[in-house]
Amino acid sequence: MAKIDVSQSVEMLRPYASNLSGKKIICTGTNGFLGKWVVRIIAKLNSEILSEPCKLVAVDVSKPSQEEIVDIGGGENITYISHNLTERFKGMFESRFDYVIHMAGIASPHHYKIKPLQTIDVALEGSRGMLEIAREHDARYLFCSSSEVYQTATENPTPETYVGAIPSDTSRSCYDVSKLMGETLAHVYGDQFKVDTGIIRIFNSMGPGLVEADHRILPRIASSIVRNKKLEVFVNKVMPSRTYCPVANTAAGLFLTLINGRPGQIYNIGLDTPELTVVELIERIQQNLKLKIDWSISSAPEVYSSEPLRRCPDITKARSEIGYEPIVSLDVGLKNFFDWALEEYPKIKSDAI
Repeated sequence: MAKIDVSQSVEMLRPYASNLSGKKIICTGTNGFLGKWVVRIIAKLNSEILSEPCKLVAVDVSKPSQEEIVDIGGGENITYISHNLTERFKGMFESRFDYVIHMAGIASPHHYKIKPLQTIDVALEGSRGMLEIAREHDARYLFCSSSEVYQTATENPTPETYVGAIPSDTSRSCYDVSKLMGETLAHVYGDQFKVDTGIIRIFNSMGPGLVEADHRILPRIASSIVRNKKLEVFVNKVMPSRTYCPVANTAAGLFLTLINGRPGQIYNIGLDTPELTVVELIERIQQNLKLKIDWSISSAPEVYSSEPLRRCPDITKARSEIGYEPIVSLDVGLKNFFDWALEEYPKIKSDAI
């Protein structure tokens, strides 16, 4: 198993990590891409920095493999629970939580087109259930939203104050609209029940742990290299541009918001430069990492026809209020991802992708 090294995230958190000492956290989506980083960061903080261990209840529809649990470490301080978030937790937790993180979601267009109702349920029913836990335990609640709520912003870099216009009748709407509604639920619980809530809008996070079956652009590039097949670059009239954020920065931003974020506030978490088209991204990978990518332009599938044309965050607010300063550059992040993916992807049978 290729190692997922979270040391860069931990270094970003070091000045604030003591706030997690002796705390108890429940987090959903811990067997997903970003979730794996959250679990590993807590395990590393416990072993290297915290004076009193942080306890984590890690929730997902499936638990990690025993091999991965051993690799993560954490011992008795990390408890794994398999749970369907469309069902509320009832009487399962006696000791109180200090923090509630709702991170679970279906983030890949390839998958949420296939499972639109499940995508909505995880965002909405999952939010209600986790907000009720936060309300009951008087815990701080953090909702992991998405830059998708901005749709195609006319203001770039895009600040948190920008209000997007999300269509309700496309194959992407199940994800985009439900994320926005998840934000509204957090606002309502803060307003009605005085729950201490926070929201992060994540911009195109990538890195080790992003599996081949995800089907977003970087896994597709790595898959094309491993499987020796031509990469289809989807274009619908205009080629979209993005900033791509190494996951070490994203994960640190999540914890910084949890610890330092003001109640009721939204924070963009991403990398604000460079903003690249997919073709520019491919050229950068080929030039800097010396990887050969065979690619061609293809008409975009319907799920990409309404995708935002630009995504670039203004992270001024996160910098000034929560101490977020991304230290892992795009090029280092790309190297970390491809080093991991080119070792891990060949282990998976192609018919399982």
